[in-house]
Amino acid sequence: MEQIADDVFQISMMLRHGVNAYVIGDVLVDAGGPPFGPRIVQELRAEQHSVRLHVLTHARGDHAGGSHAIVKELGVPVWAGWNDADTVESGKVVATGPLAPAMRAMGNFEGVKVEKKLREGHKVGPGFVVLDTPGRTPGHISLWRESDRVLLCGDVWLNMNMKTTKSGLRPPPRAQTIDPEANREAARRLAALEPAVVGFGHGPVLRENAAERLAAWVAKKLG
Repeated sequence: MEQIADDVFQISMMLRHGVNAYVIGDVLVDAGGPPFGPRIVQELRAEQHSVRLHVLTHARGDHAGGSHAIVKELGVPVWAGWNDADTVESGKVVATGPLAPAMRAMGNFEGVKVEKKLREGHKVGPGFVVLDTPGRTPGHISLWRESDRVLLCGDVWLNMNMKTTKSGLRPPPRAQTIDPEANREAARRLAALEPAVVGFGHGPVLRENAAERLAAWVAKKLG
């Protein structure tokens, strides 16, 4: 676990931060793929860090696949975006287009019960609020703490190339994004917050000149 802000820790589960989960206070945010759930439990116990709640930014196997192990081992409730809750419970991802069968094969996971459906403005952990940022999935959410401008953006952006592992801002793969235009709007919205620290589902944390770099990316890529 690496501390990235006050009461905020990143758990990185692959080379070069390829898959990340976060701990904010006593809340675990995301859980990686199925193999990573037990690893997260082990790391939390090694650090003697207890969690009482598990929040998902969105319903994809590389974020919610480890949730079944988290719930089984820690007995914590799961909260998820209101428009992703059914998918979290079924484990069957929403997918369209010619790549839909492959997306389901790679993205499906063992579902878990959702105790609360999160909406815009709900409070989570130490000072964070929920922002509805659909696009990657219908119910994708981000978490924002205005006091020190910390943003956990899920997959609105990736901060790495998943093929080469080279760091750098990029949108999620279009063919694997349920509504690319909605995701672009989410990116514009989050960049306008001028965050100082940004945690991604994939890639290293962005700290240095974070607001400027997001704004430059939006101006260049989205116009």
